[in-house]
Formats: sequence, C-alpha cells, structure tokens
Amino acid sequence: MMQITSRPYSIEDRPACLAVFDTNTPRFFAPQERAQYSEFLTSVVLERPYLVLQDGGEIIGCGGLKVLPDQKTAFLSWGMVASHYHGKGIGRLLAEARLDLARSIPQVETITLNTSQHTKGFYEKFGFIATTITPDGYAPGLDRWDMILQVK
Repeated sequence: MMQITSRPYSIEDRPACLAVFDTNTPRFFAPQERAQYSEFLTSVVLERPYLVLQDGGEIIGCGGLKVLPDQKTAFLSWGMVASHYHGKGIGRLLAEARLDLARSIPQVETITLNTSQHTKGFYEKFGFIATTITPDGYAPGLDRWDMILQVK
C-alpha cells in the first residue's frame, strides 16, 4: 500500500528528482532538457515553491509553481511522476496540490503551463485549454502545448 506524502524540495533531493526525470525520458522530456532541469534544481527552484511526493522514503514525483504577480498568473513548472508510478493517481495528486497552491494566492487569475502532446489530455481534465501548439517544440516528435486555466 502506498504512503504518499508531500513536502518542500531541498537541495539534497536533486539526485532523486533527476532520477524521476530520467524515467520519463525520452517519451515526456527530451534528453537535452536534463541539463536545464539540473540547473533549475540547483538554483531557480530554491526561489519558488517546488514539491516532492514520496512513497515511504522514495521520491516518486515533483513539481513546482512560479508566481508572476505582475501578469496575474502562476506557471506550473517541471511536474513529473516516476514512470513506474504512472496510472496510479500520483500525477493527479501533484497537479491538485499545485493548483490549490496557485488558487490560494490572491493575485493569481490564470494558471499556465507548457507540456507535450503526451500529457495535454491529462491537463485538459483540469480545465486547461491550449493556446499555442508548436510541432517539434521540444525535440523532433515532441510537440509543445502551451495551455491556460482561468481561475478568476
């Protein structure tokens, strides 16, 4: 039985988060995105909310939120679940936690994200709609879908 808990990211989580990323490459992330994600985990992530989900002591998912108050939006960033946990509701837990956090911020009127054709349907279930589709936007065969959700 799974014992899923959520907590804020710490720099010590970096190797485990990179391992989660690796389980999702190349289907959901392009291999060349790993360097960008690694840099994110060592610097930018420390300035904004980023959550890790654990099953017992194992990190099985992670995802963040960047608030852009001047644009009245929050951006969902680097959300992922270890591939062997796909289809078990973990992604939904992670998305709901980040959406709840964004909705709790008074200035936020919209929530945005970018994802691939493989997960756009997942986000559509939460009410996100596509604003731009860029074929091969991440890598050949990996399209970029920019999406938005109105919250106010």
